[in-house]
Amino acid sequence: MPYSSARRASRATARSRARSVVGFAAAATAVTLALPAVASAQFGSLGPGSSGSVDTGSVPPGLLFPPTPGIGAGEGVEVVDGPAVETEAVMEGLNVPWDVVRTPDGTILTGERGGRMVVQRPGEEQREISIDLPGLFQQSESGLMGMAVDAGFDENREIHVCWSRAAGGQRDNRISTFRAADDWSTMTWERDTLTGIPLGATGIHSGCRLLTAPDGSIYVGTGDTQSPTGPQSPESLAGKILHITPEGDPASGDSVIHTIGHRNVQGLAIDPDSGRVYSAEHGPDVDDEVNLLEPGGNYGWNPNIRGQYNQNVPMTDTVRFPDAINAVWSSGAPTLAPADIEFLGPEWGEWEGALAMANLKTQKLVLLRLGEDGRSVVDASVLLEGDFGRLRSIAPEPDGSLLVTTSDADNRDQVFRVSPAAAR
Repeated sequence: MPYSSARRASRATARSRARSVVGFAAAATAVTLALPAVASAQFGSLGPGSSGSVDTGSVPPGLLFPPTPGIGAGEGVEVVDGPAVETEAVMEGLNVPWDVVRTPDGTILTGERGGRMVVQRPGEEQREISIDLPGLFQQSESGLMGMAVDAGFDENREIHVCWSRAAGGQRDNRISTFRAADDWSTMTWERDTLTGIPLGATGIHSGCRLLTAPDGSIYVGTGDTQSPTGPQSPESLAGKILHITPEGDPASGDSVIHTIGHRNVQGLAIDPDSGRVYSAEHGPDVDDEVNLLEPGGNYGWNPNIRGQYNQNVPMTDTVRFPDAINAVWSSGAPTLAPADIEFLGPEWGEWEGALAMANLKTQKLVLLRLGEDGRSVVDASVLLEGDFGRLRSIAPEPDGSLLVTTSDADNRDQVFRVSPAAAR
């Protein structure tokens, strides 16, 4: 056995003015797709030969993309014994809970891709909380997605939410800010903080991960929406990492765009010791990536071949872009389908500072130990492989535990807690 982990201890158990750089994205024009020969979980609703017109968002992912356990932690990465862990169910009976956050008072909030919000206050049972998302577009990889707790939540009770909207002839992915009632009965719209993040016709490659930084600013990871020009265009918010204030203004400089050349960003994390910011994103049928983000950096994804979206290109194309920044970690082949990422605290012993990475297709939690410069991987461990199905989002808790969401659909999903065995 290439890793050690204790199996589950319990399996049961306004602003009226919205900021926008490019305005509302127009409905995407159909393009001819050149897909890799091997389909992978990252394609969402697409497989070989698909035109992209078939919505499979309601089909359990495991039926479309059978799990592929047992392929380690990426090509060339040494897998070593990891920490023993304990797990417990926190919320159950969910349907694709895309993200999970924890507020300073210990309340846990998750949002299902279909638009339902579920809350669990300390010492209480989970229950639904009312939220209005008019024009919610849920198809393929779009819908209610990332969330972030505002740095000033104790005073303003604000939660930032990324969601897909199609109404009145306009369509986009957008970040709206809501105020949670004191009793957590409702989430009331406060403002549309950032609009105009492109939304593709089929909803595929929508991103959309949010991360609150220690200074209160917000990082946003977007997808390329299968646009051939989006990832490299300075006029588009597709295929980017954005950096904004809680009001939607640029957090630095004159643009909300922080980095370019991304395919479909699924994870964001900040190293609490160094302050380095990392992203995780899906490759096509090779080369998922973890990237160290540098302001203004180009990460080399450019699927534009003679005006058509073509995925048979390198994830980091240093031929067309000699200054493109290489990945810290790449899966090689096959892919793992990484989702969210989070750094581990001192409670994890010798694994303190490792980057925890949830994975969808390969159904496991991978811990990556990075080199001192943060630009390479020393070794890795693999935890919980196949135990909980597809893993999507991670949220840290004050005691070092991680809250993790599953993504298996059919109301089979849950939020569970994973902790180092000695910590609880």
